[in-house]
Amino acid sequence: MPVTETFLILIIVLDTIGSLFIGAWLGRLLTRYPFGASGFTGVESMLGRKGVVKSVSPERIEVVVDSQVWAASLLDPNEKLEPGDKTIVKDVDGLKLIIQKRE
Repeated sequence: MPVTETFLILIIVLDTIGSLFIGAWLGRLLTRYPFGASGFTGVESMLGRKGVVKSVSPERIEVVVDSQVWAASLLDPNEKLEPGDKTIVKDVDGLKLIIQKRE
């Protein structure tokens, strides 16, 4: 069967589209799990993250972690926070972060 010009163009187009999809999938996989590291989600993914205090009131502390605003409470209740203070996430209690002031 002779290969026609139309058939050759169709093969090239389909090969190009397939390569783009496989490359995008592989790139996403390597970006998410570099060097074979397993991904993690949930509480484990928040521990050790750094944040900045957005607001402090007697009822509520708000911190910004990874561009998201979270409710928080202090690991040490005697510690004092001001807006702009840098924090680190030590634990998670439901949807509330347990934080500690970092120097």
